[in-house]
Amino acid sequence: MRAVDFGELAWESDGMQIVAPTDLGIRSGERMVIFGPNGAGKSTLLRLIAGVIGERSGEDVAYLPQRPFMFRGSGRRNLLMGLAGEESNRAEVLAKRLGVSNLLGTPAARLSGGERQRLALARTLASGRSLVALDEPLAAIGAKDRDNVIAVAGDAIGERTAVVVTHDRDIAVAFADRVALMVDGAVRSVGPPQEIFLDPANQDVAHLLGHQNVMVGTVVKQDGPLVQVSCSGLMVWALGEQAAGSEVRVTFGADAVTLHTVSSATATEGQDSARNHWLGSVRSLGDVGRLIEVVVDVGQPVAALITEGSMAGMGITVDDKVALSVKATAARAVTSAKQ
Repeated sequence: MRAVDFGELAWESDGMQIVAPTDLGIRSGERMVIFGPNGAGKSTLLRLIAGVIGERSGEDVAYLPQRPFMFRGSGRRNLLMGLAGEESNRAEVLAKRLGVSNLLGTPAARLSGGERQRLALARTLASGRSLVALDEPLAAIGAKDRDNVIAVAGDAIGERTAVVVTHDRDIAVAFADRVALMVDGAVRSVGPPQEIFLDPANQDVAHLLGHQNVMVGTVVKQDGPLVQVSCSGLMVWALGEQAAGSEVRVTFGADAVTLHTVSSATATEGQDSARNHWLGSVRSLGDVGRLIEVVVDVGQPVAALITEGSMAGMGITVDDKVALSVKATAARAVTSAKQ
């Protein structure tokens, strides 16, 4: 798939480098998430991509700024501004799917932050432009509405190329084909979310991100506040409310994984409260500050963090058979933007 060529992007302000020279090489039809802490330069990079600043033309870009501006008049006037024909029809449909169609007659000044965000998102996604650029698109959306907004946004993006800025790991995991990790104005690493969050590029990045397991799967069934997810054949229980058949991404920290030697696994499974138990072989061992990261192949890689004392006590080496357990309440099922 050919890359979308933005060229080299960089930005300075008052003699300070806000965005170091960057070429993301985004593939056509790909969903790239620019992820990092506040102040990393993410929004400035997105504005360069969208042609809001710099030399790029923004004619082909549907751009949602971090704080969408609302003009005087009704919600409908703001929803349809800049759109025509079929785009206007799509905007009306998206407003309904996002739960704000009942507010189109309301003066924009009386809308809440979340209502404004959803109207602006509907307008942006209704555009027929080939590149969608969204800056913190769920920042003002309440937790209970996020799954629906993610699903609607993902469906509306369709096969178009999209660049999404966020500092929220769940949002990054939900949208990303690949993640560009940005720190202090520079893109430090680019890759699938499973790689970026599981195996940070260096100690500084690891300190920022932690070590997070990410699995892609489909909900099999619900059980109260939990969902069971099939992740390439591996069954995982996690907190979630998605219906059976929903595409999700399950995340849990490496520090939430308990490691057992195989000889103790059967007894441990009978005693602990964890609902997730997997057997696998040790793929790699690595120092992570004062801890050891143990990556285990259970059909896909799962990382666990243990102390040096535990490591010595268990005597684990590469290729050893081990058992892992994770409490379902330590794992989260995040709706995927690609259904």
